[in-house]
This record gives sequence, C-alpha cells and structure tokens, in this order.
Amino acid sequence: MARFTFIGPSYVYPEVEFDAQRSINLQLVRSESETSKDLGALEGTPGLLQFCDLAVNKIRGGHKVKGRVFFMAGNTLFELYADKTFTSRGTINTTAGMVSMADNGQELICVDGPDGWILTLATNSFDQIVSAGWAGADMVTFVDGYFVFNEPDTGKYYITSLYSGATIDPLEFASAEGSPDDLIGVIALRKEIWLFGEKSIEVVFNSGNADFPFERIQGAFIEYGCVSKGTIAKTANTIFWVGNDEEGFGVIWMATGYQPQRISTHAVESALQSYLDLSDAWAFTYQENGHYFYVLNFESANTTWVYDINLNQWHERAYFDMQVGQYTRHRGNVHVFAFGKHLVGDYDNGKIYEQSLQFFDDDGNPTRRERTCPHLSDSDEDWIFYDRMTLIMKTGVGLNDGADEDVTPNVMLSWSDDGGSEFGNEHWREAGKIGRRKWRVFWNRLGRSRDRVFKVVTSARCKVFLMAGSVQAKKGSS
Repeated sequence: MARFTFIGPSYVYPEVEFDAQRSINLQLVRSESETSKDLGALEGTPGLLQFCDLAVNKIRGGHKVKGRVFFMAGNTLFELYADKTFTSRGTINTTAGMVSMADNGQELICVDGPDGWILTLATNSFDQIVSAGWAGADMVTFVDGYFVFNEPDTGKYYITSLYSGATIDPLEFASAEGSPDDLIGVIALRKEIWLFGEKSIEVVFNSGNADFPFERIQGAFIEYGCVSKGTIAKTANTIFWVGNDEEGFGVIWMATGYQPQRISTHAVESALQSYLDLSDAWAFTYQENGHYFYVLNFESANTTWVYDINLNQWHERAYFDMQVGQYTRHRGNVHVFAFGKHLVGDYDNGKIYEQSLQFFDDDGNPTRRERTCPHLSDSDEDWIFYDRMTLIMKTGVGLNDGADEDVTPNVMLSWSDDGGSEFGNEHWREAGKIGRRKWRVFWNRLGRSRDRVFKVVTSARCKVFLMAGSVQAKKGSS
C-alpha cells in the first residue's frame, strides 16, 4: 500500500486534465507538532443550527457594541438577546443590499447608500440622519471619535463631529486624490482609514489638522482598487478585498503593511473571472480554533469561496439543495461573534444561525462534503492497475439514534479515467457505527487507468475527519 496525495485545497484549473481537485465543505488542518499521523487532514466545515428567526427576508448587516447585538433584516433593525429572543429597534427605507454599521460606543450608525440612521444606545431611539452635511454613504467606519463615510459616486469622504453621528458639517470632507476614481468603501485599521476606490486605494490618518483632521500617508497608495464594497473585510490585523484595476479584475488581495499581497490562486481567479458580475459579492471574517477565515459569497454565481489565512489555502463551502441535487452558495451572509457563539445571518430569509464545528448539518439539511483528489498517473503514462483504495478517516462516529444513514455513516467513492471530466458509478461503504474505532474503509478491484482522479463524498450527520488515502496498485502494459 502506498500513500498518495489525498489531502489538499480546492484548485480546479479551467483545464481539469491539469488539476481537478476540490474540497467542498472540508477545510484543511495541519500538524503544528509535526509528529502527527500525517502533516495534514481535512475536517468537516462548521454546521448551522437555528438561533432565532426574525421572519423578515434577507440579513443585510450585523454589529456588536458593548455586549449588545444587532442585525438588519430586510428594512428592520433587530436587537438579539442571549435567550434567543429579539426586538425591533426601528426601520429604514430600503429592503435589499448591504447595510454597513459602525459605533462610537454611544451611537450605532447604519448606512445603506442613500440614507443613514442612528440608534442612540442610551435611549434606543432610532432616527434618520438629516444633517445638512449628509451626502449618502455606502460604508461607514469609526476612528478617533469620528464616523467616516464615503460619498457615493464621487471620490469624496466626509466625517461627523466628535462623538456626534447626527452632526455633519457640509465643509468637513476631503477627496482621495491619488487617482480620479470613485470611492466605494472605507474601513478603519490600526487607527487609519483605508479609502477604497474602483481602481486604487489610499490611506489617511488623523494628523490633528484644524482645517480637516485626516491627511494622506505618504507612500500609502495602492494601484489596485476594489471590485465590490461587500468584499472589503478585516481580521487578523489586516484587510482583504477582491481587486479591480486597469488591467482586469478578480485577483484577491490581503494588505501587508501598505503593500497588496496576492492570496488568490490562478484557479480561484479563473473561477471569479468566469462569474462576470462580482458587484454583488459579500464577505465576512471569523476565527475558530485559531484559524482565521475570509468567507466570500457571490450572489449571482451562487457560490462561496473561503480562505484560511493561517494556512494560505482555499476551500469551497456550499449548501446542498436536496430538491434539485445541486450545490448552492453557503447560507451565511453576515457574521457577528456574540454570546460566545458565531452567529451568521441567512442571505435569503430572516434566520440567524449559530455556526459551529460541533454541528454536522445545515439547520437540518444534510451537508454534502466532497474531496476530489489530484491526478494519479505514471510518468510514462503506463497502465496502473488498482487492487485497493483505502480511505484513512475517523470512524465509529455514527449517531446513537436517528436516520439509518446517520447511525451507520456511509462514504462514497467514484473515479474519473478521462482527466477529471466525467465520474463513473458510485460505490458506497460503511464508515463504522458509533464506537467502532478500528473500522476500515476500503474498496477493492478498481480496474485500470492511465490517469485517474478519485472522488470521496459523504453526507452523514457526524464528525468528518479525513487523514489520508492509500492505494495498492501496480504498473502494467495490458
């Protein structure tokens, strides 16, 4: 028996004959001790359990301030409580599109493009911003006592008075002058404001200037802009976005200091550029078990890509639509860490879910997990005869009761002998009822191939942890 490259990321090249591997609802983990059974493994991605249902379509934004938790669902701002109850704090004028939120510890501001709204935390009054200086905003952020907004369809950004979101002087604005493109978003990092344009980015800081407090940092100018405000997100003390520039779009960047670092692969970039419209892309970030994730949802393309910042690897997440038998984008649209839980809002309904590695389905819907492996071939392209393929995985983790497929989890193997384009019959094996830790999962008499791609699939509602694959095979001429 010989181990082969089984563990890995999603890297589906446009020509699958070159690379066809996918990890769907499986995320990579690596050994830090380097004494583990293997240096890498694939574990099932977090499942979803309903926390509450706000009964208003589309979760559009979320924010936590001083232990209080807020989500915008449709046109209504809700406050959530640890006991899973909630209350409305007011309504806005729109029902769709991203809502950006920021707070100064006393006020929560929500902006949706044309309008801005303030929730005064001490009184729970929710009022529209009607200051003479209000000019609309796609995004809002906060630094050094000021709320900062971009003015839509211009290169301008503007600010409020100190700790007063409702007070905006019409003269308190500036322009991102490094490039003539429009600003589409703003975000604060390390007490600096990153101004995202369509084709460029520049960074400003609070200089204390009496005329206007923010000034550009010399040398902090990036000639890669942003394709969509929704892709701008921060975690792990840095910023992420999907790029756009004079030469094209679809490269994903991470800031390293004031320099852009490409984190997308050619396979990911090919996928993104095939979507054509990225204007409706949304992102959120979170940390679990020490892994920081950047989650990218593409509405029009109906798909989700996830980047593990620690491991510099991509995988895919998806909701498996049982009615049509197809993957769709992941349900989570917005994330807030609150009450010791990862809360995510659904993109298509009013549900808030708790997301956790301890849940093994998507709010009752089975999670289909798929690993498509790299090509197996001989350098001379001789025939390879496969006597056995063994999947090394965590076994004996079926449920005590429930559906047969959960009490006795099953794993499916199929394979492609035409370079990864078409896969043959499905071959199912048990993965061991609860307690059967020594159960082995293998398939015999698998035929011959000059170029084989194995695919493993499971939808069991139990812990999924894949560690390796091995084959018993020999070369031959006929």
